[in-house]
Amino acid sequence: MGNQQSMTNRMAAAAMSNVLKLTKTQLLELRDASLVYASTGSADPSSDGPSSPMIYRSDFIIAMNEVGISAETDVDVLDKLFTMADRTGEDCVELMPFLVGLSPLASLKDVRTKLSFALELFDVDRTGYLSYDDLLDLLMAINATASYFGDTVLTPQQIDDIVGDIFESTGSQRIAYSEHINEMVSHPLVETFAQGEGSARYSPGD
Repeated sequence: MGNQQSMTNRMAAAAMSNVLKLTKTQLLELRDASLVYASTGSADPSSDGPSSPMIYRSDFIIAMNEVGISAETDVDVLDKLFTMADRTGEDCVELMPFLVGLSPLASLKDVRTKLSFALELFDVDRTGYLSYDDLLDLLMAINATASYFGDTVLTPQQIDDIVGDIFESTGSQRIAYSEHINEMVSHPLVETFAQGEGSARYSPGD
């Protein structure tokens, strides 16, 4: 994909990365700081909801302050995206999908670089492996952020098709994602998304 850079620049979400001061280093630090708060009371262990850590808005704000995310535009955008991700209205979000959704905003590079960073961010324990549901959650999160900024995006079925194709080629329940990054980036539906030519458009409340 020799035209990855121009493709990503067609999307409003990609253009937003030129406006924000958020860096990849800050986002990795924000992940680690947020996990501290999410693991010390922000998650409800008696809940039947998501198994990944949950974090409240108040804790997330503290974590942002700790890692030096203070630019007014950055704080405002991240707060609005937190609201978008808060499906229950309880000022609480599932941490890792939320942070992965922010990952394209911290990179000015091409699709491969953005996706590689999203995978690095998601893989907290640095195992190098992802399950089907992990990759599905990751792509859904990136798709949701793009939709917030008004980009045309993929449908949930199309995202499931991408993940299904990747895992079908391996015959495994977990993949070494670095070995499949080229396959992900060159998937026709990923190219469609990167070109801003998705078939779906959602409002922030959808």
